[in-house]
Amino acid sequence: MTLSFFSWLFMSLLATIFFEINVDLVSAHCQSDQQGLLLQFKNRLNFNSSLSLKLVKWNQSLDCCMWEGVTCDVKGRVTDLDLSNERIFYGIDNSSSLFNLQHLQSLNLAYNGFNSTFPSGFDKLAKLSNLNLSHAGFIGQIPLEISRMTSLVTLDLSVDDHGLELENPNLVILVQNLKELKHLFLDGINLSTQGKEWCQVLSSLSNLQVLSMSNCYLSGPIDSSLSKLQSLSVIRLDGNNLSAQFPKEIFQVRTIKALNLSNNPFLEGSLKEFLPDSSLETLLLSKTHFGGTLPESIGNLGKLSWIELVGCQFNGSIPEAMANLTQLVFLDFSWNNFFGPIPSFSLAKNLTQLNIANNHLTGSILSTNWSSLSKLINIDLSNNSLNGTLPTSLFGNPSLRSIALSQNQFSGRLNDPLEVSSSTLHVLDLGGNKLEGPVPEFVFGVQSLYVLILSSNNFSGPLNISSCLNLLDLSILDLSFNNFNAIVSNPDSDFPLIGQLKLASCKLTSFPNFLKQRFGLTHLDLSNNQMDGEIPNWVWNLDLDHLDLSHNYLVNFQEPIHVASYLSFLDLHGNKLQGQIPKPFSAAMYIDYSSNNFSSIPIDIGDSLMGAMFFSLSNNNLHGIIPESICNSTPFVLDLSNNSLNGTMPQCLTRMKNLRVLDLSRNNLSGNIPDTFSSDCWIETLDLNGNHLEGKIPRSLANCTSLKVLDLGNNQINDTFPCHLKNISSLKVLQLRGELPFQWLRSWKAMMVGSVEFKILTGGNGFSFTNSLYVDGHNYSVGVAISHQDSVTITNKGSEISLVKITSLFTFIDLSCNKFEGQIPELLGEFKALYALNLSHNGFKGLIPTSLGNLKNLESLDLSSNNLSGGIPQQLGDLNFLAILNLSHNHLEGRIPNGGQIQTFSEDFFKDNKGLCGVPLKKNCSSNVGPTTKDKHSDDGTNIDWNFLSVELGFIFGLGIVILPLMFYKRWRLWYCKRINGFLSRFFPQLIQRSRNRGRRASRRRTKTQLRNNQQ
Repeated sequence: MTLSFFSWLFMSLLATIFFEINVDLVSAHCQSDQQGLLLQFKNRLNFNSSLSLKLVKWNQSLDCCMWEGVTCDVKGRVTDLDLSNERIFYGIDNSSSLFNLQHLQSLNLAYNGFNSTFPSGFDKLAKLSNLNLSHAGFIGQIPLEISRMTSLVTLDLSVDDHGLELENPNLVILVQNLKELKHLFLDGINLSTQGKEWCQVLSSLSNLQVLSMSNCYLSGPIDSSLSKLQSLSVIRLDGNNLSAQFPKEIFQVRTIKALNLSNNPFLEGSLKEFLPDSSLETLLLSKTHFGGTLPESIGNLGKLSWIELVGCQFNGSIPEAMANLTQLVFLDFSWNNFFGPIPSFSLAKNLTQLNIANNHLTGSILSTNWSSLSKLINIDLSNNSLNGTLPTSLFGNPSLRSIALSQNQFSGRLNDPLEVSSSTLHVLDLGGNKLEGPVPEFVFGVQSLYVLILSSNNFSGPLNISSCLNLLDLSILDLSFNNFNAIVSNPDSDFPLIGQLKLASCKLTSFPNFLKQRFGLTHLDLSNNQMDGEIPNWVWNLDLDHLDLSHNYLVNFQEPIHVASYLSFLDLHGNKLQGQIPKPFSAAMYIDYSSNNFSSIPIDIGDSLMGAMFFSLSNNNLHGIIPESICNSTPFVLDLSNNSLNGTMPQCLTRMKNLRVLDLSRNNLSGNIPDTFSSDCWIETLDLNGNHLEGKIPRSLANCTSLKVLDLGNNQINDTFPCHLKNISSLKVLQLRGELPFQWLRSWKAMMVGSVEFKILTGGNGFSFTNSLYVDGHNYSVGVAISHQDSVTITNKGSEISLVKITSLFTFIDLSCNKFEGQIPELLGEFKALYALNLSHNGFKGLIPTSLGNLKNLESLDLSSNNLSGGIPQQLGDLNFLAILNLSHNHLEGRIPNGGQIQTFSEDFFKDNKGLCGVPLKKNCSSNVGPTTKDKHSDDGTNIDWNFLSVELGFIFGLGIVILPLMFYKRWRLWYCKRINGFLSRFFPQLIQRSRNRGRRASRRRTKTQLRNNQQ
């Protein structure tokens, strides 16, 4: 009976539960008010129905809980709404029915294009815990109402274009009440706040797990208070202006899985110690000022899968402890200062005893080499100072897709690994090393290769390009600048669809005919070979956009010539091409015909240069006039220098749009420089040196406010200094023939730099465009630099020197061979960026300014052939970088300063100064001879400075009338000194200060002498 009762009770209970469940299931359909609100919301939205995947399927006849993007609870109330990526471009304001869905817990409107101000009604959704408005298209100030949504667990307001602002409220006000927040995404919002402020407010959010504030204009140091967040797992602060030292305490937070601080160039830090059992999976520090050595404790990061340290300050060797990073997928240490060999990760090399008994080890004991990193897909160690041989195991790792080891110092032979048939390698870049011997066979056995770069090494022996036949997916092949002879054993075979082929410096003697039908080829570099004869016309029929045949012995073109319409880069410089230059197609962006034997320019050349950014015909044998059609083009750089062009400068040259560099130097041009520089002149370099130009410097040149290099030397211009140039503050290089008012030098702020790094680059700065190949998440780029090498001729030591490849870091003034008079201004001592100063062959007189000793970067100083007098300042002897100092043909006197480099210069640099003596001259100095610029008189307020006295009175009354009374009447003497010194201090403060300094030194000497006498 009892059993039956309990059985009945159990059955009744089951029935009740089943009935209630069924009731809930039956009643789980969408409530009518909820469906009405959703339909109202949809009807006010504007969206692209052809791209919509959710809204377009909302059908009134169906239960709204079944609609795409809608989720309901068991009572039919809408709790989740996901309308991300719906191409919505309008339809939400403060009155939207969306804000009446009171049971919403999750709302996702990400990746739309609302393009409207941020609505303020979101706080009406009191139960909302997840709000995702990232890239939704809202603009303007984030409303204060967001700060009242205290139930939020996830808040994502990220944008790409900084269209959102967070000023009132600011970040502190926005988040200070959001105590439940676990995930915060504010990427791309202009926060403009200091590190201490936002760190401290965020440190109060004890539940915070994800903090993402990339590209938010954050600045200043990161406060260590952030380490209080012991639940934090993701920190993304990349792309800001963070500075100072990164708090090491944050590295000790055990829960952190991802840390991204990239693109904060002033953020400093080091990787000192990693705790055992660290949770770190992603570490991104690229383009920061992190540095130092990598600790062996990096082996504690057993969960690390992605590490990028690109462009930092790391040095030292790569720790062998990295063999423990068995989860590593992506490793990029490029552009650092690592040195030493790549570790082979062989832990057994010093092993004398191995005891792993009585542990709980599982699995097998793996070989500790690169093959043990079985998940590694990408390794990039390029642009370091690594050396030694390359471990064979690296190339045998079957998981690797990309190996980039270029621009290091690896040497020795490259040996074949044991097994490559299973390799999935897509990129192999070993360029710019010291590898030698033959190219190993395994390279041509990796059939999955997209990119193969072996350039700039010491590989030798014959290289059969036909070996590439097996590389069917090869897109980039660069074998340039090695020591082997390239051959093709089977020229008729089908080659892979190579897009970029570089065989520069491969000792080719003729055009490789196997390329004749390679229509997939876009980039061909056959420069620095030994090809002669003619350029075959089939080259123009290829689909090339880049062709480099420079530095060969090519003489002419096979007819007919038709440069392909898609060719954007054409470099033929450094050959022996002759006759009339070929007309490129108007789409060409870079055209270099320089250093050939071309003799004439087509009259309609400009019609073929409509797209050119760089056009050079320099160093040819061009005759005739400059055709005016050239002005129909719009290049950034136009270089016609070192030819025999004659006639006048076409006026249209000075009105060309976009022109940055105009170089017509060393020709036979005559007439005036056209005074037609446009009001929107962009010219930065104007070089007309070495022509027969005459007249005056154009007044319209003042329109060229970006002018950096102006060289009008070695012409027949007869003019005073053009005062209209005084406001061109960017001017760095000046070469003129005229009369210069020195007070306008202050306008040239570009030369008044405190510290300048000296560089003469092998390739100039210029424009660039890049062809990129995307390989498994890694961009592999091949860049093409479009550059102009500024060349300016200055005069030193009586002969002309051409300074080629002037960069913006190199500044000099050449005002030689003019009619300048008066004293050399002290102001020149403020031009601390100067490397060369030439004031020779003028009429300067007076003393050499001691302020020239402030020019610590000065390498060349030429003051020869003037009327300078007095002594050589000791400050010139203290200039450490001075390589040329020419003071000859003046009226200098006294001893040449001792010490420094000044006494190492040739005697010729001091000749024709009858009063000079001392090394390096043969004339010895008597014991009482010293540099006349060192005045030994002092001024303590009562003594007379006889130099000043003689200047003031010597030409008026003579010694008998004034000097004698001053010597015998103290009252007169004190009155006179007070008045004269007051006058001098107003108008010659530097002179009076030096005099006072001498007085102080004399007073100190007298005091010391008196003390010694007292002691004795």
